[in-house]
Formats: sequence, C-alpha cells, structure tokens
Amino acid sequence: MAIKEIGKGENIIGRSLKDLSKYGKEGTGYLGKVLMSSGERPVLGSKILVDVARPHLMLICGKRGGGKCLAGDTLITMDDGSLVEIKDLEHDSRGVVSMNENYKIGKTPKQEFFKRPVEKLLEVEFRSGRKIKLTPEHPLLTIEGWKPLEQLSKGSRIATPRKQEVFGNGFLRECEVKLLAYLIAEGHMARRTVWFSNTDKKIVSDFKQAVHEFDENLQVNLSGQYNWRVVNSNPKTKIIKAVRKNGKFAKGTKIAPVNTLRNWLKNIEVYDLLSHEKTIPQKVLQMPKQKLALFLNRLFSCDGSIYSESERYRLSYSSVSERLIRQVQHLLLRFGVLSKIRKKTAVLDGKSFGSFEIVIQGESLETFLKEIGFYGEKEFKQQKALLEVQAIRKNPNLDTIPKEIWKQYRPKNWAEIGRSVGYKIPKSMCESIHYAPSRQKMLQIAKVDDCKIMELLAESDIFWDEIKKITELAGNFEVYDISVPEKHNFVANDIIVHNSYSMAVLLEEMARVSPSVRQRLSVIVIDTVGIFWSLKIPNKENVKGLSDWDLKPAATDVKIMVPKGKLGFYKEKEIPVDGAFTLKASELEAGEWMALFRMKWSEPSAVLLARAVENLKETLGTYYGISDIISMVKKDNESDSNTKQALINRLRAAQAWGLIERQGTKIRDLVKPGKITIIDVSSYRQAIGMEGTKDIIVALLGKKLFEDRMLFRKEEEIKMVKGEKRESSMPIVWMFIDEAHMFMPKDEDNLALKVLLEWVRVGRQPGLSLVLATQRPNKLHPDAISQCDLFISHRMTAKPDIDAVGALRPSYMHQDFDKYFAEMPRSKGFALIIDDNTEKIWMIKVRPRLSWDAGVTASAFLK
Repeated sequence: MAIKEIGKGENIIGRSLKDLSKYGKEGTGYLGKVLMSSGERPVLGSKILVDVARPHLMLICGKRGGGKCLAGDTLITMDDGSLVEIKDLEHDSRGVVSMNENYKIGKTPKQEFFKRPVEKLLEVEFRSGRKIKLTPEHPLLTIEGWKPLEQLSKGSRIATPRKQEVFGNGFLRECEVKLLAYLIAEGHMARRTVWFSNTDKKIVSDFKQAVHEFDENLQVNLSGQYNWRVVNSNPKTKIIKAVRKNGKFAKGTKIAPVNTLRNWLKNIEVYDLLSHEKTIPQKVLQMPKQKLALFLNRLFSCDGSIYSESERYRLSYSSVSERLIRQVQHLLLRFGVLSKIRKKTAVLDGKSFGSFEIVIQGESLETFLKEIGFYGEKEFKQQKALLEVQAIRKNPNLDTIPKEIWKQYRPKNWAEIGRSVGYKIPKSMCESIHYAPSRQKMLQIAKVDDCKIMELLAESDIFWDEIKKITELAGNFEVYDISVPEKHNFVANDIIVHNSYSMAVLLEEMARVSPSVRQRLSVIVIDTVGIFWSLKIPNKENVKGLSDWDLKPAATDVKIMVPKGKLGFYKEKEIPVDGAFTLKASELEAGEWMALFRMKWSEPSAVLLARAVENLKETLGTYYGISDIISMVKKDNESDSNTKQALINRLRAAQAWGLIERQGTKIRDLVKPGKITIIDVSSYRQAIGMEGTKDIIVALLGKKLFEDRMLFRKEEEIKMVKGEKRESSMPIVWMFIDEAHMFMPKDEDNLALKVLLEWVRVGRQPGLSLVLATQRPNKLHPDAISQCDLFISHRMTAKPDIDAVGALRPSYMHQDFDKYFAEMPRSKGFALIIDDNTEKIWMIKVRPRLSWDAGVTASAFLK
C-alpha cells in the first residue's frame, strides 16, 4: 500500500512536556505514522516518535493468532488419533499435532480456545484435493515463511504433512476391524438389515469368519448372486404373553431375535447411513498402527483398484461419501502414503451422481503395498505390481521443494557438489536454481555443502502442496482458533496452520538513536522464540515497501548470546550467534535451585539439596559448581541412598544443560553501553527436569541488574548533589521480554515474577526500563498492565484479553477498547497507543522492519 502523508510534523510519545521542550526529538525512535482515516486503505499522516532516553514500562499486546481463525467444521488431528471438528474443542483437554523446529510432525499440548463471528472466509483447494476454509489473514507456511492467505494465490506452495505417525491405543477386536472395513466399503446397513456384497471367494470366507468370531449365534446367508445377509442363527420369533401397560407388551406381541452386529453398528454410529453419509468411526481412528493397516487393507481390497496406466502402476479408492474419502486420505498419511483426491461423475441407471476417488502413485504406491497391501484376488496384482514398481526408477520431481528456496540458500561451491554427484560438467549444477529441487537432490547438496538446516528440510515431514483454487465465501460465519505453546502451529484438515513485530521495530530504533544517547543505554532482550537473530539480516525482500516510508533495508547491530550448552546446536544449524552465556552456580539460593527442579520443601530431595548448598557456601564461598554439589550430596550422612541418587540424577541432568557453571557470565559482559544483547533461551523446552530454566535465567539476570543499577544510581545521585556530571559506568538498562506472560503469570508464582514485579514497581527510578510483549494479556500479572506508562496494542478480538487490558483505561480514554479494535484496519501493522506521559491516545501504523522478519519456524530457512 503506498503511503500518503498529510501535513508535516512529528509527534513524540513517552516524553514529558519538560523534556520535550528541553531535548526535542533527541533520544527518540521512529515507530510509525498516525492513522488519519479508517477503512482497509487508510491515509497516514505525521510521524510517531517514541522516547527511549527515559526509563519506561511498556506493554506491547497482540491477539493470539492475530484473528487467524478456521471454519467450525475444520478437522483437527488429536493426539489419540481422533479427528475432531475445531468447534467442538472448547472443553477438550487432549493435545493436537503440530510441526516442531526440525520440521517433524508430532504430538503437542494445546491451551486455549477462541471463537468469533466473521463475514468473510476463503476456501482453499490444493492440488492434492485437500481443502480448508480460513479467514483471509490466517497464515500458511511457505518456503519463505508464514504468509497470510490473502497474500497467496493459485500456484503458491504450502507446507502440509507428508506423514502423521499418530496412532492411538483404542481397542477393537480383529473381527470387528474387518467387519467395519467390509461393511463401510461394500455393505448395506439400514432398514433392520446388514448386507455385504462381494464376489471374491477369499474375502467372502473372511467376512463369514469375522461374523462368526463376532457372535457365533449369527450366520451369513446368500441372497441372490453375491449378496450376503447377516442374520441370527435362530430365526424363530418369540411370543410374549403380556400386556403393554406399565412398560409391558400386549398379548401376542412378536419379538424378533437380537442381531448383535446391527446393535453394535448402531452404538458406534455407522448404521442407517446412506452411501454419501458413510464415515469412519472414531474407534477406528484411535486404533494402533497394526489394526489401522488391517482396516485399510480390507477397505481397499473391496472398493480399491490396482492398475497400470502409461506403463506406471496406480492405486485408487472410490466412494460417493466425501467425508469418508477425506478420512481415508488422512489415515494413509499415518503410513507416509501421499494421495490425491479427484472428483468424478458416475452414471447409474441413467442417473448421474458425483463420486470421489483417491489416487496413489510413485513412492507412495510402493509404501502402500509394503505397509498395507491387498487381500483376496487383488493380492496377485499386488505381487506383480510390487516387483515392477521396485524395478522402475522413481520420478523424484513428484515431490519437490519450492524453487524459492534458492532465495534463502546457495551452496558454497556448486562445482564441488556437481563433481560429488557425478555431473559431467560440474559447474552446470548451478542451473538447479532455475528449478524446484527434489528432496533427494537437496539432500545430496546439503550433505556435500555440510548444511544441516537444508538436510533437515530435505528429510522433513513436509510435503509442499500447491494451491489450486481460492474461493471467497461471504455470509455470517462463526470461526475458531486454538493456541499451541512453543510451536505456534497445528495440523488442521491435514494442513499446517499458524497460531514481536513492534518489539523488533523498537530494537532497530534503539540501535539508530544518536551516539551520545546510545552510549548511555544498554539493551537486553529475552528471546523465547528464537527469532531476533534475524535483526542481523537486512530486509531485502521489502525494498519497495520500505522506500514508501523513505527507508532502506538495514541490518541491526546486535549481539546474540545462547546458553553455553546449546552453542554447538546453534552453530550446527548455522544460526548466527556471537557467544555463550552461563549462570554462576553460587548465585542460586536453595529456593532457586528447588524452583529450577520444580521441587517442594516437603520433598526429601529438596531438603538434601538445601543442606548441600548451605554447606558449600560455608566451605567454598562463592566459587563452586554442580559437580561440587554432587560431591557434597554424596558425603551427606542424613539422607538415604535413594534420596541421594534421585537428586544426583537431577543435578547431572542440569550439568548437561550447559547453563550453570562455577564462573558464570559476568554482568558487565552482557550490559555494555550502546549495545543490544539478545539472550536466546528458545532452545530450552519445557521437558521434564527443565521446567524452570527460562525462569531462572530471567530471575537471576533481573535480580543482578536491579541490584547493580540501584548501586550505580546512588553514585549518580551523589554526583548530582556535588554538581558533577551524573554519568556512571553502568548505563540505563532496557530489558525486552517476549512472551512476558510466561515470566509474569497472573495465577501462579515463580522466581522471575518476584524480580520483575520489583522492576515494575520501582525500577524506573534507578534507570531500569521494561518492555513486555505478550499475545495473552489475560494471563499476565495485573500489575504489569496497570503500571505501564506506554501501552501499544495490535488488534485484539478475544474478550478475556480485552477485559484484561480494560483495567488500564485512563480517564482521558473516551470509549472502550473493543470499539477501538473494531475501528482498527485488519491488515498487518496497525496499533493503538495509550501514552500516560502526554495523556493522549493514538491509532498508528507501525513502520516496516528494516531487518528481515524471521517469523516463527520459517526462520531456519535463511542460511
């Protein structure tokens, strides 16, 4: 969108009138422009500058998922194998399936549930036949990162799972699995009858045996040429001599014998369904791998086909039930079998009707034959096909990585790679950049180039599907979303969907202030997601957008620090890092050690740990490490061997983290005048035994900074009294914390909370600024909201979040938050600002980033 500016002038937020008249715009950063009109193509006016010279408590909010929502009938893969419509997840505590940082699909917990009304959806159809209905702003993962659907078009390639190895523990007897497959495929289950139609003798025999194993009182009778009816072996009816009054039957009432199979089919909700209504019950979806393979084997053996076309084998499965076809396509993914759905028109008795067909080919066909296979007469075709398929050279170009990958990655030496893979003219390997590389080729390149990130991508669980069609849907819709901590994505309709921006802009501006001001500032960033390393990379992808704001792409001078134990991990993935940091063991008090391990004082291990730490402080003072604690635990005479060993195991696990050492990183190495230091804690997952690592990092760092800054402030005050320059050797500190609700939760206590509350309440006086960013303000401690003097919020729609920030409403705010958010344009970058320093409210558009936006998972694509 081209920027039209009305008038001139600049507005400064966060600065008192006294400072404004004295310093003007010195020590400010360019945040954005004022919104002068409403609508989706608003006019922008004068600049908004933000004060960075004085300490502030700044709160940056944005709605979870940014309003990115799905239609209510979207099927979500649950961690037990079930497929559940997203609208039914509000009170469902089960986990979901998502993609991790290594591009692998696996189970993960979910947290919150959201819904809201909209008047517009976009339905996306992919070349594979998959479909999904989303709000226009909902991001999908491309090779260049997460992009809103409204920015995508026909031909865009999107990350979808190539496999979902999600199997449940649900139990069905083998005979029940077979009967369900047979009857769903070629059964008639209605009007008080159960029929099965098939001419394959082996299949018919297997069906009869399954019926007998299900209930020996049932029998299968032939009716016609190939229709088999399941009936009770005792067909005689019983005469009940009774009256119907009071729940009894009238005299002479005839009661048919019970057909237990029919009753069972009713109980699992597959009985009395028409052909186009057929579905696979949840009991099947929740089965383990072996039983699912049996189910698909019998299903395909009935309604499936195996045939040769254009000298290549294909498999297919057809049904008039679209729901059934999509469930089958999903179940195939659990075995790593990719398939394509195509719609067909069939004619029967002069009437045409729509049907759906699943087609499997290439490597997936071979996988199907090995993992699932056929039963009955089709087994002979299978054996022949398998021999021929294994002998045929596979076409790798059916499964490629989008060619846009070459925008992010180029090998160091094309000729070397060409020689290693046997090219006659090695340099010609560089022609690969004009094509979408196969996964196999990318893996070869990555191995020779020793690029671990590209290896992960080549061996990932991602299939890059292609958008075939986007259709706009207008009406009144209820849409839904869920939050997935850490990974921020989940699998919906077998497509990966997504669930910092303003913080990054502020960091860029901190680096751009005048040298005289910058030397009095030091910035620490707690990066919980692992995205701020991209500040080092110029945003060359948005040259035009930046020029509209009279800006140019630029890298930001930041120092990236990671825990020492994770340094090798980052270097292996070729993510830019500048050094490692550690915590000093002796600075952890007994209570902090217990918080690190989530221990309670009542536990014997906790008592032993406290005793060992206190003994070490008395004997070794401030210089000891985890190995010294282990030695002290071993010498302890008051605890039993089991308690000792349990604690030693936890301490050894902590040693492996590479976070806590004897020496520890000195505070002066992190807090340097004029420098921005990013402390990346994203590599620590909330795994058993590591729950408290992030809290400890923030707590110890925050405590040390607070104590040191308080001392240096006293030094500054003494100089002021003497009439000297008030400079000290420790600069004013700004600490930025992403996902602040993790460290300052509303409903629970942790070590970081206590320290940060001190910053909130009295930190500004000694020169401590705190910038808290969260997408979940309703989970944030209320003091962090009520005490902030600068509030920046992107559009929010979740009522709990709006209610949470409602406590902030000042007297000069003339309407409720929800009305401001309703007026805010829906596209990216718009924000509401409440400035308590000037007592003004602004609606602005945040300027574009000068540095590259790593986003979330997609950050790893840049070498």
